[in-house]
Amino acid sequence: MSTPRGTRPPTGATPVPGRPGAGSGGASSGRPTSRTLRVRRILALVLLAVIVVGVVMLVKAAIAFGSGLLADAPEGKVAPPPPQEAAVGGYKKCEVKDLTLGLTASKSSYADGENPSFALTLTHVGRRPCFVDSSPASLELVVTSGQDRIWSSVDCPPAKKVLLMAPGDAYPQTVDWARARSAAECPADLPAPGAGDYSAVVTSTEVSGLASAPVVFTLQAPPPPPVETPPATEAPADGTVPPAEGDAAATDETAPADGAVPPADGAETATDGATP
Repeated sequence: MSTPRGTRPPTGATPVPGRPGAGSGGASSGRPTSRTLRVRRILALVLLAVIVVGVVMLVKAAIAFGSGLLADAPEGKVAPPPPQEAAVGGYKKCEVKDLTLGLTASKSSYADGENPSFALTLTHVGRRPCFVDSSPASLELVVTSGQDRIWSSVDCPPAKKVLLMAPGDAYPQTVDWARARSAAECPADLPAPGAGDYSAVVTSTEVSGLASAPVVFTLQAPPPPPVETPPATEAPADGTVPPAEGDAAATDETAPADGAVPPADGAETATDGATP
C-alpha cells in the first residue's frame, strides 16, 4: 500500500537538538575573513613605511646639524692668504664701507739728513670680495706744513697695481719721503723743506671718502757748526812770564844804570854827562 504523496517525511538528516544549523540563519564562528586580513596587512605596511621615512629624515637632519657645528668651530686660527693680483671680471669695485686705511710714521722726529718712512696698510673689512687699485697712483700720501703742501706720492706715481681683496685681507706697504718738495708733473729745482713740524695723511683717489688719520712728525735742524778756539800759548820752562810786545825785554834793550834816557838813533852822545 503506497503512502500518500503529501505525507512523505523529508529525506534530509534530522537536526540534533542543541547544535546550530548550517543554514544561512546560523551563528558565525568569530574568525576574520581573508579580506579583513588583507586590509590589516596593508595598513601595517603603510604605518611601517611612514615610521621608516620619519627615522631617515631625523637622521639626515641630525647629520646636517652636526656638520654645521663642526664647520663653525675652527680647529685653529689660520692667517688668510695675502691679496693677489687677479682679473676683476665678475667682482665689484670696492667702496668706502669695504676698506680702511692706516698710516704710521717710523719715528716721531728725524735728525738732519734722515729720511722719514711711513707704513701704510689697506684692510678689507667688507663682507664680499672686491677689487681696488693699491698703488701710490691711487693711494696718495701728502706731506704738509701748515697750509703749505710739501710733497705728494701722486706727483710722480709708478704704475697701477690692482688687487682683488677678500674679507679680512690686509695689504701693507712702505712709503719713503726723501725730504724734497714735489709738484704736479715733477718739476725740478724746488726749494728743500726746512726744519719744523709736518703732517702726513693718505687718501684714496679711487674710493671716495677713504682716508687715514693724520700723522704728525718733526724734521730737526742741522747741528750748529763747531766754534774755533785760538791755540794756547806755551809758558817758559822757568816759569817766567814772557814780556808783552813793545816791552824793553822784548827788544833786548837794557835801560842805563843812571836812569838816563838813551839817545835816539843818529843822535850824538854827550861826553860830559850834560844834557845837550
